Amino acid sequence: MIVQQCGKQAQPAADGKSTLLLRVCFIILFILTASQLNVPRVSAEGVPVLIYHEVLDSLGDPGETRISLDRFREQMKYLHDNGYTTMSIDELAAFMKGGAAPEKGVVLTFDDGWLSIRDAIPVLNHYRFKASFWIFPGTGIGYPHMEWPEIVEMAGNPNFEIGSHSLTHPWRSEDLVTWAEGKTAGRTLADAAREIGESKRILEKMLQRKVKYLAWPRGVFNERLVEVAREAGYEALLTTREGANLPGDDVFRIKRIFVDGACDMEVFARTLKDHKYYRCQAVRQHAGGTLLQANASSHPGPSSSVSPGQ
Repeated sequence: MIVQQCGKQAQPAADGKSTLLLRVCFIILFILTASQLNVPRVSAEGVPVLIYHEVLDSLGDPGETRISLDRFREQMKYLHDNGYTTMSIDELAAFMKGGAAPEKGVVLTFDDGWLSIRDAIPVLNHYRFKASFWIFPGTGIGYPHMEWPEIVEMAGNPNFEIGSHSLTHPWRSEDLVTWAEGKTAGRTLADAAREIGESKRILEKMLQRKVKYLAWPRGVFNERLVEVAREAGYEALLTTREGANLPGDDVFRIKRIFVDGACDMEVFARTLKDHKYYRCQAVRQHAGGTLLQANASSHPGPSSSVSPGQ
């Protein structure tokens, strides 16, 4: 009705009332037109954060932390061809605090700073994708990890972010939680705090820029460690709890999803839709005692599982 009335008045104004109506009509039509433009909208399903580790040109058995370069290329092409927009951690945190985000936003994270990540960078650059790389500078510099010049070069890419992954990435028989809780001999909460704070200090010194985010090694943490990280100056923390991130979610508990390199593209597409981690390398015991690998993705509806916490 308003638009019809505006149409009737779309003629030279003879008085002040007509002039005012025309101005109101112009504003309304402008708003209606702008609403039809391709403005980024927030997906009700939230933003998934994908976890990668090694991206290998020559690969033996792919698995939870290893993906072939060819499969990685396929996945990045899928994201591009299906209208996904990569986001930085800065943008993700802003979205979780109530900001805007692309309708099909996705975040790419690469843990541990493996040398093989160098092969993934040209693929990311080809699509102008944003990505973040998580480094532990105490023991994760030099073979089989990247050297400082390579990390500094990545930090200079406007589409890339460097984050902390603790100082030495304890994870095999112990972790930051066992340290903080006094369950590891000779380790205390103070040692865990040093892992968190010293990593940030070293990265900032070497990169000459602020490091605002920490990804927990193995995805393991407790409430006390969250407090320690916040006191150290981190502005958001990344876990390995599966799921998508929504407005109002806690930026100190960002969810992430492992990408199993053994999974096919159908499973990858499913991960992007339901935000679950699918383990496609299931180890089973053969009757004769030999361990065999079974591809779970070849079975209908593989069940999701908790992340392996690498």
